Amino acid sequence: LEAADDAATANLDSPWRMPTGDEIQELIDHCTWTKTTQDGVKGCEVKGPNGNSIFLPAAGYNDGSKVEGKEDGGFFWSNSLSSDDSSHADNLKFSSTKAPTIIHKGREIGISVRAVRK
Repeated sequence: LEAADDAATANLDSPWRMPTGDEIQELIDHCTWTKTTQDGVKGCEVKGPNGNSIFLPAAGYNDGSKVEGKEDGGFFWSNSLSSDDSSHADNLKFSSTKAPTIIHKGREIGISVRAVRK
């Protein structure tokens, strides 16, 4: 995505941005995912090989009329457009029953953003 289309950059300014699809894949491949609850919010702790961790809430997604999958799974945008359809983008999906993966969703869907610094 261009900076103007990147929700993290548009809201927080540079050096904040959404992660790339490759960075999300790195989280999937090299980190330990543990289902947990923090401050009453269900989600996953994602711990890297260096011992640092982040919490990703299971916030579901908004399909335009209601929130789906809340507390069961999390969805987080990347700044990488789908190679098959530029109206879709790569996003991280995790749930209480399946391993984290990258899927493609239409860019009109309301999905969480976890900003990273350049």
